[in-house]
Amino acid sequence: MPYLIETALFLAPFAIYAVWLRFNPGRAVGTHVLALALIGLAISIGGAVWYGLSRSMDPYAIYVPPSVTEGGIVPGHSGDARSRGAWPTINTPSRTGTDGERRGGAP
Repeated sequence: MPYLIETALFLAPFAIYAVWLRFNPGRAVGTHVLALALIGLAISIGGAVWYGLSRSMDPYAIYVPPSVTEGGIVPGHSGDARSRGAWPTINTPSRTGTDGERRGGAP
């Protein structure tokens, strides 16, 4: 059903234009109509670009997907920033124990 609605919404302007041509044979589209259509197109493209730029995350941020917890659904969000180096950081286990004493390995 959603595909039918999307198809109808996509084809509606073409159908309206076909009806207009049927009832106005030989009459050209006015310059003001074309100018308004181009202005609307420019505003639409500009709005899409602005929205895309304003909603972007930091390229170094980590995306945390949505999750279900006991309290409900936690929406997705950006987490802490990653390392900005060329290589990812590797979390290595500590060489010291809980008492601060060194364990094995090179000094």
